[in-house]
Amino acid sequence: MKTNILDINELDFIYPDGTHALKKLTVSFEEGKKIAIVGPNGAGKSTLFLVLTGTYKPSGGKVYLADKDISYSRKDIMELRKNIGIVFQDSNSQLFSANVYQEISFGPLNLELSKDEVKRRIEDAMIKTGIVNLKNKPIHFLSGGEKKRVAIADILAMEPKVLLLDEPTAFIDPKTSNELMDLFDEINSEGKTIVLSTHDMDKVYTWADYVIVMKEGAVIAEGVPHDIFLNNDLLKEADLEKPWIIEVYQELIKDRRKLVTKGVPRNKKELFELLVQC
Repeated sequence: MKTNILDINELDFIYPDGTHALKKLTVSFEEGKKIAIVGPNGAGKSTLFLVLTGTYKPSGGKVYLADKDISYSRKDIMELRKNIGIVFQDSNSQLFSANVYQEISFGPLNLELSKDEVKRRIEDAMIKTGIVNLKNKPIHFLSGGEKKRVAIADILAMEPKVLLLDEPTAFIDPKTSNELMDLFDEINSEGKTIVLSTHDMDKVYTWADYVIVMKEGAVIAEGVPHDIFLNNDLLKEADLEKPWIIEVYQELIKDRRKLVTKGVPRNKKELFELLVQC
């Protein structure tokens, strides 16, 4: 049975300078899914994340967390931050402690947990993100990829139900980027909902269960990846690149219509299987 962890109804947000960043935005996030939010710069993706974590209070509309109406009172904001964690695009804006262990301990300590529980959460988060060897390393000595892992461990130690990732593979090398995508799969396999915003359509196509397209503060389309990326008019409207796998597939089927019955490949393995048949 389908269960939504977040329901957003006609959400508005207006910045003090008058910029209308979110406009009657309505969308739902299904529990336990890998969801990608895409769209051009200025679409409102980062603003949406900040509203969902209680950093910004919406100008209008409603947010429901597991069917509970969030009023943005102090109590409700604390509830949001316990259940929804965010990893920012720039890890430097998120990390502020002297070393890795202190950084990851900050969140759990503020939850008034027992010392044993805090220790367990920190160690679990470090193991998941592969940074046990960095435990005592000063934050300012970390590489960009290491900082990103620490930022993710920060949030995992809070044990949220929803993880929001704002351009998580920005500023890091391809190998680390792929490793992080594998990590997100692992986190998702434990039942957590992952919501990722990115401009990398190749990663979105192979990774996401569901894609939400935003433009000018509103949702203009949503659906499974192949429906989104086979819609040329939508890609043009939202200024999105077509994933290379789809481009290659469409070239293949121009003169080999029988391959259409095999379905659109979602990854390199499926594409290579089609190539063998050519």
